[in-house]
Parts: sequence; structure tokens; C-alpha cells
Amino acid sequence: MLLISVCVATCTLGLARGKSMPTIMDSYGSAVKDIAMILLIIGGAGALKQVLVASGASTEIAAGLQGTGLPPLLLGWLIAAVIRVSLGSATIAGLTAAGMMLPTMAQSHADPNLMVLAIGAGSLLLSHFNDGGFWLFKEYFNLSVKDTLRSWTAMETIVSVVGLAGVLLINWALPLVAPGLAHH
Repeated sequence: MLLISVCVATCTLGLARGKSMPTIMDSYGSAVKDIAMILLIIGGAGALKQVLVASGASTEIAAGLQGTGLPPLLLGWLIAAVIRVSLGSATIAGLTAAGMMLPTMAQSHADPNLMVLAIGAGSLLLSHFNDGGFWLFKEYFNLSVKDTLRSWTAMETIVSVVGLAGVLLINWALPLVAPGLAHH
């Protein structure tokens, strides 16, 4: 599909407007040069994530955390957070944590909507070197690694912790405000 788009763009936006093929190719070369490093970094981060997923690291981490006796919402957040920090992928962290929390949800009275929010918040914690988004942000804004850690990583961590606090606050307040809606 992308190749078809490039061919159509070459014809309609290049050749049809009187640009020579060398001029169009120079434009493509310039565009590729600007994004090549970002694509290589994201690809490398994706490969590392896949190695860690294939090794079963996410399953081992989640299984180790389930025996802690923590409240279900906090446990869901923690499992997603640990997987996120280990693997770098918020998607993998969220999906793995959801799968690991499913048996716990069947046994507890935790609100499933709040569990989704808790896991989602946990999957954002501490974006760093093994996260493709970290490198995309760094390269797009032309930041140093130090500045990316101080801005992107800090922002993601704040969103995660405030998200957990909000979920716990809603969980505490829900039975008080709407007793019929609470699962407790």
C-alpha cells in the first residue's frame, strides 16, 4: 500500500507538475535521511522487546507478583508497570497484565472498569531506553538522552502515578457516591 502511495505521489505530485525524476528522487532521499535513524532505533527497540517476550520474561514477572496479596487494582497496575519497565512496550504490558489479572478478577470484587484504568496507567510507567516511543520523542525533538529522560520519562511516570491515584480514589469514593454501582 505504501509503495502504491509513493508511485501515485511520484506521478501526480512530481512528474505531472513538471519535476524531473532526479529532483523527485532527491526529495525522497532527503526525506529518508531525516527519518532513517528514528526507524532504526524503533526497529531495534521492537526487536529487543520481541526477544524479551519470546523468552517468557513478562509471564514470569506477572506470575511472581500475583502472590503478593496486594489489592487487585494496585496489583494490576504493578504488573503492568513492571512489564512496561522490563519490555518497554505499553501495549504488551497492558495486554499481558490484563491476561494475568483475569483469574484474580474472577475471584475479587474489583470493578472491571477501574481495573482497565489501573492497568492502562501502569503500562505507562517509566518509559526509557527499551521503549520505541522514548527514542521517537528524543529524535523528533532533537533532545539528548538526559533531556529525554527528564521530560518524556518524567511525564510518562507522572501520568502513570496520577492515573493510579485517580483509580484508587474513585474505587474508594464509588461505594460512598453510588452504592448500587459499587462491586464491593
